[in-house]
Amino acid sequence: MKGVLIVDDEIGTRESLRMILKKDYEVFLAQNAEETFLSIKQNHPDVILLDIILPDIDGIKVLEKIKTEYPSIIVIMITATKTVKTAVEAMKHGAYDYITKPFDIEELRLIINRALSTQALEKEVKYLRQEIDKSYSFSNIIGKSKGIRDIFNIIRQIADSKSTVLIMGESGTGKELISRAIHYNS
Repeated sequence: MKGVLIVDDEIGTRESLRMILKKDYEVFLAQNAEETFLSIKQNHPDVILLDIILPDIDGIKVLEKIKTEYPSIIVIMITATKTVKTAVEAMKHGAYDYITKPFDIEELRLIINRALSTQALEKEVKYLRQEIDKSYSFSNIIGKSKGIRDIFNIIRQIADSKSTVLIMGESGTGKELISRAIHYNS
């Protein structure tokens, strides 16, 4: 089950959100920045609902620290005052979205679901990029002779240039592997 950390200094807001979200998510609560970072370390939430105004540190500063230390966690800012300046500042610092109190429950659920879908896609893209790195690395080209090492050096030189390359050779000699290595490393 996905985890949601609710960070708000008002107990009523925390409890209301907990009641709304507990059916679909594992919910964690924090009332200030110190509890927030402790909960992140202990519970590893996927999404954080973070109030702009906290008793110990400004919510924007907490957002900055979260995005620096835990960039994969999605942060949705919440506040009682709707100002464009604050929303823009939150988005600049990496907030996924910005919602105001009182909440529309369906809108909140939609935003969280969309955030989790985005997070899942980002993880999949990262995984696929790692797989591509493996497939098109030089380690997939077999050979240790002086000739193959010379080809690796040529690939590195070509990959750094904007030249057109013609690869010739007999069938089955690895022309496609070489072309992909050049393309991927360029």
